Order: sequence, then structure tokens, then C-alpha cells
Amino acid sequence: MTPRRFPAHAVDQLRHYCEQNSTRKFNARGVDVKRCPACMLGHYTCICDYRRPQANPVDVVLIMHRDEVYKPTNSGRLIADLFPAHTRAFLWDRIDPDTALLDILNDPNRQCGVVFPPDPQRPRDLVDSCIRTTDKKLTLIILDGTWKQARKMFAQAKWLQTTPLLDLAPLMANLKSSSIHQFPLGHYPLRKAAANGHLSTAEATALALASCKADLQAVALLEYFSRFTEHYVAMKMNRRLNHSPA
Repeated sequence: MTPRRFPAHAVDQLRHYCEQNSTRKFNARGVDVKRCPACMLGHYTCICDYRRPQANPVDVVLIMHRDEVYKPTNSGRLIADLFPAHTRAFLWDRIDPDTALLDILNDPNRQCGVVFPPDPQRPRDLVDSCIRTTDKKLTLIILDGTWKQARKMFAQAKWLQTTPLLDLAPLMANLKSSSIHQFPLGHYPLRKAAANGHLSTAEATALALASCKADLQAVALLEYFSRFTEHYVAMKMNRRLNHSPA
């Protein structure tokens, strides 16, 4: 596939900011691979032809661990690929978060929900799947990092403690009847999950979108995530793929 040009979205802009302000170079496995600058995959496994930006009735705010900004296996970027006009991205900071992020969290015209499992020992307000009945702008707050990083980000961000959690338990319990029932969640081959049931950022966001009744967007994201995973595995195995997008 020939790499396509896309306007820089929120994650692209955040990565550029980090690169411009970093005092050290980030090197990870696969650093020598010649990658498409848009999708970060090898040129022969590029997924840009499958990238179809679209509208989303729900806004998504990615709070990213600094390491995730650079990782080509990061799946949060896929959300911005598909929903660039509805995705914001910020670096996580324990004590000094971006003022624009705080403005979103405190916006009275938004209904924000943090996508993170509730802690029985630390009760928090829960927003259930009826979130779509509100007149406020639905906004998903996604902690983008490894499970260990996300747990620490959640626990240490005092500025996030008053934001309700989005309760995904009802949807998980009835997943077979949902719009995303055909997708096997929790099987991200590019990363090893810390425990069964831990989802990638893209999977957790798709589940949250389905909970908010944004079914078309949830399915589109999981289809794109599946394509990304397939192509990334092919890149690691130095194998070309013959099929083309419909």
C-alpha cells in the first residue's frame, strides 16, 4: 500500500510536542523498521487504506502515559485515526495536568465518565449505560498506558477523583447481545495482559462506546483494531498481506 497523508490529529500533535521537548531519544524494539509515518507500521503492512475518519456522537479524551506516545503498538492512536474531530490527547501529570484537560473535566455541558474498573474499597460515583439519555456532551476519559501504569495514573491523579466512572459491567455481562459480540475482547497479541480480562485501550474504548449506544463507532473501531493487529503481526513476521480494503 502507498502511505497516505492525513492531517495531524491529537495523538500526532502530542507525539510531535514530546519529540520537540524531549531530552532523550526513545528507542524501542523495531526502531530500525522503515515505517509509514501515518500508521507507524512497516511500508508493506501499512493500514492507511483502511483508515476512514468518521463522526462520533461521543468525545474521547486520551490521558496518555509518556511512554505510550512513542510506542508503535499503542492502540489509543487508532481512536484518533478514526475519530480525529472527536478525540483529544493529553500527557498524564500527577500534580500539574494541562489546563485544557481540567476545563473539559469541569465543563458543565459535558457528562464525563472515566473508563476504569471501580475499586470496591474506594467507592466512586458510577455512570451506567443510560448515559445516552443526558443532554450533555458525552465524554469518555481514557487512561492510556499499560495496566500497571493506568492503575497508578488513576490512583495518583487527585484532579480526577471527582469524575464519575463509566460502569461497563452491565454490558460485559450481556456481551453476547451487544453490537460487538462478534469480536473477541482481551486477546491483544502484541502485548501481554497482566491478567485475564484486561483490555487494550482501543478495546476498552469500543466497549465504552457500545455502552453509550454508539454502536456503529464501536464496531468500526474494533474492525480497525483487528486490522491493525493483523498487519502488525505480519510486519513482525516479515510477511506481506495480499488482501485489499473493500
